[in-house]
Amino acid sequence: MDNIFLNKKLVAIHIKRFTGRAVPASAPNGALQVITMKRLKGDVAKAHRHVPKKRVTKLLQECLIVIKGKIRYDLFDGKGRRFKKVLVKAGEAMLILNVPHEVHFLENSLVYELKNGPFIDDKQFLQG
Repeated sequence: MDNIFLNKKLVAIHIKRFTGRAVPASAPNGALQVITMKRLKGDVAKAHRHVPKKRVTKLLQECLIVIKGKIRYDLFDGKGRRFKKVLVKAGEAMLILNVPHEVHFLENSLVYELKNGPFIDDKQFLQG
């Protein structure tokens, strides 16, 4: 995992590989919980449910999981200046915590996008 910082603040996490049986990639208090799982044949996640609890989030976080292809994230600071480019390949994921970003699809790609809901049209485009 590569943690990406802007002015000492964690703004994104590039998940490149599976490192253990169940490894959190995000902070436990984050809006979107991402865990990598490297499980063995025969492992069982015992039958369970999640009891409804009130959860309040103010920030939208998103995670793109690349199944096939290659994408590039351009990350921007608060003034709209790109400060980092991140290449994300098949089998990898990118968790955006709180940073303006742009996604370039460099190859024909199959990608899952996950984010906390409910959906609200909240995009604010950068000038450029």
